[in-house]
Amino acid sequence: MRIRKFLAAALAVVMLIGMLPAASAAVVNPPANTEGGITLGKQASELAGSDTTITLDVVANTNANPIAIQFVLDATQSLFLSENNKTYVEEWANALKFMADKNIYAGLTIFTTTAKTVVAPQELTADSEAAFSGVENDCAAFVMASDHGTNIQAGIREGMNALNSLSTDTVAADKRYLVLITDGGSFYWLDDNGNAVNNSYYKADGTTATMANNDAAEGGYEALTSLNDLLAENLSAEPQTYGSASASEPLAAAVQAVKDDADIYTNFETGIYFAAKELDKVTEAGVKLVTVGYPYYKDDAKVSALSKLAGEFIDYAQSKSVENGGFDATLDNTASQLDTIISTMYGQSANVAVPAGSVITDVLGYSSSDGYNYDLATSEAIRVSLTNANGTDEGGLYWESQTMGDKDTLVFHTKDGKEFLTLKYTKASDGTEQFTLTLHQDLLRGQKLSITYTARLVGHMGFAGTYLTYPNVEAYLTPNGTENKLYFPRPSVTYTVDGGGSSGGGETDIEDPDVPLGPGPDLNTTDHFAYIIGRDDGLVHPMDSITRAEVATIFFRMLTDQSRTMFWSTSNNYVDADSNDWFNNAASTLTNAEIITGKPGGLFDPDAPITRAEFATIAVRFFGGTYEGEDIFPDIAGHWANQYINRAAVLGIIEGRGDGTFDPDAYITRAEAMTIVNRTLGRAPSADHMLPDMITWPDNMDTSTWYYAAVQEATNSHDFELVEVNGTQVESWTVLQPVRDWAALERAWSQANSAPDPNGGEVTE
Repeated sequence: MRIRKFLAAALAVVMLIGMLPAASAAVVNPPANTEGGITLGKQASELAGSDTTITLDVVANTNANPIAIQFVLDATQSLFLSENNKTYVEEWANALKFMADKNIYAGLTIFTTTAKTVVAPQELTADSEAAFSGVENDCAAFVMASDHGTNIQAGIREGMNALNSLSTDTVAADKRYLVLITDGGSFYWLDDNGNAVNNSYYKADGTTATMANNDAAEGGYEALTSLNDLLAENLSAEPQTYGSASASEPLAAAVQAVKDDADIYTNFETGIYFAAKELDKVTEAGVKLVTVGYPYYKDDAKVSALSKLAGEFIDYAQSKSVENGGFDATLDNTASQLDTIISTMYGQSANVAVPAGSVITDVLGYSSSDGYNYDLATSEAIRVSLTNANGTDEGGLYWESQTMGDKDTLVFHTKDGKEFLTLKYTKASDGTEQFTLTLHQDLLRGQKLSITYTARLVGHMGFAGTYLTYPNVEAYLTPNGTENKLYFPRPSVTYTVDGGGSSGGGETDIEDPDVPLGPGPDLNTTDHFAYIIGRDDGLVHPMDSITRAEVATIFFRMLTDQSRTMFWSTSNNYVDADSNDWFNNAASTLTNAEIITGKPGGLFDPDAPITRAEFATIAVRFFGGTYEGEDIFPDIAGHWANQYINRAAVLGIIEGRGDGTFDPDAYITRAEAMTIVNRTLGRAPSADHMLPDMITWPDNMDTSTWYYAAVQEATNSHDFELVEVNGTQVESWTVLQPVRDWAALERAWSQANSAPDPNGGEVTE
């Protein structure tokens, strides 16, 4: 049975922070988390009395880099020219309007025998609606004035010209897309001068006539050359004349003569050949292709040969399209597929970021058994607001405040009276509380949802010292239709008590292990002391491993003075840790605090490199709490540290590898360890907000590395203030402090805590 001997006066519990003498508070708000184009932020204010204001933000980001999309539409009469099809194009134009303010440039090119850009690529904004008004009539007028025929090559080339009208300063070359919407049939092509041409034939009277789209003549032959064989040829763009001037033969006979001559190709073959070659130029220019293929020829037995070649062209185009870029469609459902098509290019849904039915879960504070607890201040207002991502009013959506009082459910509405969000509040018998917030409407790109409420600290230690608390256990968003949990960051609120407290005297021996002994050991999150020193070669070696003894020493040094005194020990049961070892006090104290437990066989294994799982376990034990749910990483099922790793991930103090795994048994690097220690201490370093005369390291000079700021934070003692950068609070260093003489401090701690005087805070087992 463990007995902790200490003065009762030093451990008096004060339940109201307003009674704390000379108390001060600070807050650390970690950076927001961004995943799937959604940014989740959570911030707490400094304690005002016992209250902190909590704000959850869900920002539906638009793409940071603008993209340009030129739609190239096959507008032949067989596909387009009817009142119904005019309506489909109108619906397509209307669908584009919903992409406004998403950092998208869009335009429309249509083609028959020739091509025309009906709408030049322009940024889609609320003010650009006029550019697409009446576009269906413009398309119809162009078709009516055009020759009957199809020239896919002309459409592709004109679409590229439209994209090239944008400067690369406006839209980068690798952010441009050409969406080709066609049935794959082409009877025309462009000659060397850029004119639309096709083959002609001699009529019975000796004059010539253009072949145009003569399906009856060309479609009656099953032996059209395959596209693969065509592309191996070097076809001339100059048109041919079928038949001869002296023969009065029907058109079909002239076409048969052409087919008998292996050196001459039909219009259909030649048109598709040059269309495919034009596609090659698109991808060679770095423009990304998306193909929407209409199956117009597919089921027509009379033109089965054309159907085959048209299908080969669609397959060829889709093979050159971006991932998931191949769509089969008809003109009437192109508009309904527009969000899917654009989302393929956008890299995320271009319009809906968080669908209706999605749920936000926010678990408040801890239970009282963890030494403190946060309750909802039910008399304070809960505010829900929906704005533009920059914080301005979102038209018909606005903010609304309500008070929970003795209710457990609140419903928030938009200006037009529609239900927007339902908040349900539950409180368990063990004191834990949580919100669930269910969205009733989609959250669109460019919108920001904010929920603000007041949490009240109702339990804490009242003796002198610094206390780290967390107003919530976890908060996460579950998008509708998924089981994914997208986690909000976890802010911390620290308060410091300078002295005083309840009076009392004498010793108190707490012998019952079932009686809560107050919080576990606390870390010093107020002072930003350096806790890593370089090696004898003058380097910091960020990519080297770190030993178990070194890790114990780091966390031992980062304890608050009060916690170090409370859990001080110079003895342990490890068979490989002697009382004279340099790491003994650190290992013994952290073992006494149940932060370190050793290895099987009674080993501490001080010189062994520590693994990622072991390090995560040590760090997360300072926070307490449990984890229930699916594994966050795919490679930790059944691992001994499974629950610790999951919990650490929820708290935001660890991250996985680039492939989504955690790699638990890999040795952790010094850089990774410093990053996790910084997060555990609530530090938020920023490479742009450090001081020029800080300690630097020859092997940590590249400011672009992911660990640069973490290493500098760990190796420089400094004062700081918190500043906001892009909505996230980071440290801005103000003054550099001397690096602490840890060896001298540890000697002083040992003398103070190991003395026989009971005021020394001796801990015995």
